[in-house]
Amino acid sequence: MRALQRFSAIHLVQRICCGVSFCLMTFGWTQSIEQLTERQQNRLEEATERLKVLRLEIRDQQIPMGKKLSDLRYESDSKERLLKERQRLRDRSSLSLEQLESQVAAGKKELDYIAGNLFNEFESSFKAALSPGEITTFGEDLRQLDLLFERDDTTEAEKISASMEQIADSLDRIDGLLAGKRYPGSALDPEGKQLAGSFIQVGPLLYFISESKGTVGWVEETRTLKPKMRSIGSSEVKAIQNLSETGIGLLPVDPTLGDAVAFAETKESWQEHFKKGGVWVIPIIGFAILSMVVAIYKSIQVSLIRQPQPRVVHEIIEKLGANDSKGALSLAASQSGPAAQMLTEGVKNAGESVELVEEVMFESILGAQPKLERFLNVIAVTAATAPLLGLLGTVTGIIKTFKLMEIFGAGDPKPLISGISEALITTEMGLVLAIPALIAHALLSRRVAGILAQMEKLSIAFVNGLSRRDVGFKAAENSTD
Repeated sequence: MRALQRFSAIHLVQRICCGVSFCLMTFGWTQSIEQLTERQQNRLEEATERLKVLRLEIRDQQIPMGKKLSDLRYESDSKERLLKERQRLRDRSSLSLEQLESQVAAGKKELDYIAGNLFNEFESSFKAALSPGEITTFGEDLRQLDLLFERDDTTEAEKISASMEQIADSLDRIDGLLAGKRYPGSALDPEGKQLAGSFIQVGPLLYFISESKGTVGWVEETRTLKPKMRSIGSSEVKAIQNLSETGIGLLPVDPTLGDAVAFAETKESWQEHFKKGGVWVIPIIGFAILSMVVAIYKSIQVSLIRQPQPRVVHEIIEKLGANDSKGALSLAASQSGPAAQMLTEGVKNAGESVELVEEVMFESILGAQPKLERFLNVIAVTAATAPLLGLLGTVTGIIKTFKLMEIFGAGDPKPLISGISEALITTEMGLVLAIPALIAHALLSRRVAGILAQMEKLSIAFVNGLSRRDVGFKAAENSTD
């Protein structure tokens, strides 16, 4: 039965297809080509219009569908996080007691590190970052926070809560610094008088204007941690006054944040430099003057000494050989310097033995040596004493610095550094005196040693000339005999 029905259906479809084919063939022969083209063109235009409408509908629905997709994704992420949290709770519920205790201990250790280390480091950094004007604003809160941490009955929750409040205050402070803020306070004027007024702070730049608007300046930190004003130019004063009144204006900016002014203040005259050295500067300067006077005197003395030329010795020997003792004595006495006396003594004792003449001339050299070396020991003693005096002044200054530290404490390193720098002035001056004195002593000693060596050379030449003359006399007498 089913096969018969299937055959009947197939036969029916074939008959329908044959009929449709016949109708189309009949219809195609009755219509012209132009009519078919026009009809297809109309169908194309209708399809194009429908496409435009569909595109507009898709564009209108694209944004809502995208937003809906984003909401669905957000909802999916939320549910995924919720699923993970519930899975974590489920896994934790199956943990043993020892594992839970281990996790609690690890969490407590992490909490102690945050509360004991990170918060303390943040508090120290926050205190160090405060400007002199902000200390009066945040000082009381920081003091109360320190007292809270020092109390034994303070819980960890209270410590964390107080620290979080401090962090919030610091974030508010940063916002205020970036935008600029104004807050009341008091500062010291350049004469040291305390004035009430307002601080204007933008980032690291801090200015102060008094209530009377007459005293204006930028603020620097002092050893007592009290804000102190520094005077500025008249044009900058007007700019700060205008900003204080209107809230809008330009501020004078020092890119070095006061370092350039502080560096300029370190420059001092030599009188001020010597005055900082204390009482030990006086003997050092006295030794310096004495050493300089002696060095100048000895330099002039040794530079005026002119040594005889070796040919003078030969001329004296020739005159002695010609039995012209007066001429030889006159020529020796006409020479300059200590060599004249040595040659004179040699001529006077020329008739004696060579050994005696040699001893006499060596005695003259020894007699001239103390005169040439006179006052050189003064320069040497000065060069050795000046650094010791400088070291003594340094030790004395450091002792005074430590005494001041006992009184005022060592919280601020600036007094200690300043005291040590002043104490080192005496050592500096001692070295400045000792180095030139050592150089002068070395040069003058070398010059004196050169003069003595030249005198010794002349004496040897004189003795050798006498020896050759005696040998000639003996040879002449032997030939005569």
